[in-house]
Amino acid sequence: MTCEHYLEQAKTNEQAARDLEKTYPDWTVTMCFYAALHWVEYYACKTGCDINQEYPGPSPHSSRKDYIRELAFELGNRSLRNAYIELESESRKARYLQDINTGAKLYYTNNKFKVNQSFQNLQKIRLLLGG
Repeated sequence: MTCEHYLEQAKTNEQAARDLEKTYPDWTVTMCFYAALHWVEYYACKTGCDINQEYPGPSPHSSRKDYIRELAFELGNRSLRNAYIELESESRKARYLQDINTGAKLYYTNNKFKVNQSFQNLQKIRLLLGG
């Protein structure tokens, strides 16, 4: 896969998040996470890093988190790691109803600031890793 595939997927996922924001805020949060994931993959690809090879872990997600932790340290920007961790956490909440006692759509409809925060976190990652 070329680096441009990751870039295209990141942009597609972000557009999907924007398209779903008013009708499916739970999927908006999830798509923000997936867009961020592809921005990370794009950056790694552009810099010649094979995340799964250089950061072996029990899963691609854990390898990616290890890579992000190290990258944030190298860039001197802890907000990169924090933004990614928050996006992943909200995505899990939306997909698996972790730590909520209602449906995800209702939860995010009532907590619009979480949706807005997801877009803000995605923007941080996009600006740091892709432009």
